[in-house]
Amino acid sequence: MHPYKALEIRLGALQAASFTSHGMYLPFFPLWLQSKALSPTVIGFVVAIPIVVRILATAPLMSLADRSFGARRLLLASHFGQLIGFPLFLLVDATWAIMALVALVAVAQSCIIPGNDLVSTNAVQKHPGLNYGRIRGSGSVSFFITNIVGGYLVGAFGPDVVIVALTVIPILGITATLVAVPHETPEASNQGEAKDAAPATLSRVLWLVLIAGAVTQGSHGALNAFGSIYWRSIGFSDAVIGYFWAAGVIAEILVFIYLGRHVGRKSGIGLIMLGSAAAAIRFMIMSLQPGTEVMFVLQTMHSLSFAATHIGTMAALTALAPMKARGRAQGIYGSLAALTTAASTVASGMIYSETGAGVFAAMAPLGAIGFVLMLIVARMQRNQPQRAGSGG
Repeated sequence: MHPYKALEIRLGALQAASFTSHGMYLPFFPLWLQSKALSPTVIGFVVAIPIVVRILATAPLMSLADRSFGARRLLLASHFGQLIGFPLFLLVDATWAIMALVALVAVAQSCIIPGNDLVSTNAVQKHPGLNYGRIRGSGSVSFFITNIVGGYLVGAFGPDVVIVALTVIPILGITATLVAVPHETPEASNQGEAKDAAPATLSRVLWLVLIAGAVTQGSHGALNAFGSIYWRSIGFSDAVIGYFWAAGVIAEILVFIYLGRHVGRKSGIGLIMLGSAAAAIRFMIMSLQPGTEVMFVLQTMHSLSFAATHIGTMAALTALAPMKARGRAQGIYGSLAALTTAASTVASGMIYSETGAGVFAAMAPLGAIGFVLMLIVARMQRNQPQRAGSGG
């Protein structure tokens, strides 16, 4: 087997292990909370805790990856944190104890996806034969499969199986990290450390890219929170709603596979521009209550509004972030995306009760802001070209 192929498989397994955990947690953990007799209001607060933790914790924790602590130790610590934290849920009943555990586990969860992306993009930059899209697409495939398998498990064994699965899955993450992530070899001697005392700064162009990527991802807040509720309210069956979500995930995986090569080769500016424009168009049309066929097309546009934006942002981080600040840049992006998603989700709750489908039109300006920011970035790059390898 070609060494690049073997490395790609190992990195794909790293993404798959982590997204298996997310594929169980996101849809099914609220069902476990419900089984503990928590009210819908309290469940809403509990589900919001990890978002707040990501806003606060991702950037400072990811900056550890730039130091001697390194990405490998950070990922191992994060998976071990979940391995220790999740079984404790089976021992508690009090609402305050559940909330405290959710917050602690969320600290461990906050580094997993940005940490995997950091490791994957570093590998792609070092080995140009790798395809980031195939690596990251493995995560989407495992998320999709876990959604289906998780539904059967909960149906067969009840809500506690969610906690059991979330306890076991980090073992996959630890194994994949040990196999896929190399030991860091700090280049810095003592004098190098002194030189690195002042952290590398992120360029204005990179800040604009991170904000554009984050607000475009934030435009999905209403869809994630109210997509299924809205579709059901206008008469779509649960089966059709399932197909809507599946169409988005399948289209996303295909785009990861076909456009993923941009990471490590191009700046990704054009992809973020495409993704942000798609988000604005997608959610504006969705607010017009289209029929089944158009709704399927809008769901396949998830491949642009989410996947193309994500690939473009990873490409931009790879091209524009200083090597000594890559972890920090990934962490800042993770915190910004969590912040915009939290804000759009909270706002969508208030808007949906007043306007129904109008909530999706309220998300379209976020895509438009991302698009305008990328036009500014493109102009800045034309006026003052970035370093070699960042164009395209």
